[in-house]
Amino acid sequence: MAQSLAKGLKILFLFNRSREVMTVKSIAAGIKVPLPTAYRFVKVLTQYGLLDKAEQPGHYQLGRTLLEFAGCIRQRLNIATVAKPLVEKLAQISGETVQLTLRNGDHGTCILVEESHSTLRVAPETGRVLPLHAGASVQVLLAFLSDDEQRRMLDAPLKRFTPHTLTNPGKLLRRLRTITRQGYAVSRGETYPGAMGIAAPILDADGRVVASLAVSGPVQRMAQKRAAIIESTTALAREMSQLMGWNADSRSGQPRE
Repeated sequence: MAQSLAKGLKILFLFNRSREVMTVKSIAAGIKVPLPTAYRFVKVLTQYGLLDKAEQPGHYQLGRTLLEFAGCIRQRLNIATVAKPLVEKLAQISGETVQLTLRNGDHGTCILVEESHSTLRVAPETGRVLPLHAGASVQVLLAFLSDDEQRRMLDAPLKRFTPHTLTNPGKLLRRLRTITRQGYAVSRGETYPGAMGIAAPILDADGRVVASLAVSGPVQRMAQKRAAIIESTTALAREMSQLMGWNADSRSGQPRE
């Protein structure tokens, strides 16, 4: 099974800028398999949109599904590029750790972190994946999903990370309604014991919430400057959204589900 999958993936790597279309015969030669086997691989890849039939009969080209994959990667890179100076600015203003989290299906992925210089600090790892119920940085993503998507996720078992992780669907739903009403999320010890998180949504050009900007640190320090951090975080998240093409004066000015 794994060997067949590897052969199928090798087909995709045969294509490049100087070889945009190929026949099944040339594909078979390229991955060193019999012609009937190559036909089976090409048929499956075409069914999943990873290959398309080219205009020239008997020829194939990379499929449009790969454009969707490329779009996901391009979005992640664009957000990280736009956000980096603002993440650094928020870290300097707040004195705490700042992270950028991108929604990835039912989870949030931390794609950028600027750590606090304090000895006692919260230090989430770049690349860490969390379910959307666990803490401010991901709850602010969950809050702006459709009711159907929220119900689907809340119907599934909710993993507990600390004694304070919200795993009761009713309580979590009330938290989400508060987030959508006030435009930011606050959590205490729900992912890291003794930590507090404050997060605001980042919108794309269509008004969809695609990422979050979050500040996290020890509860004692964060509580003392909570209001200032909320103000800075929401302001810079709004600035990031505008850089991503969001326009507060347009019809997409409010977050979309």
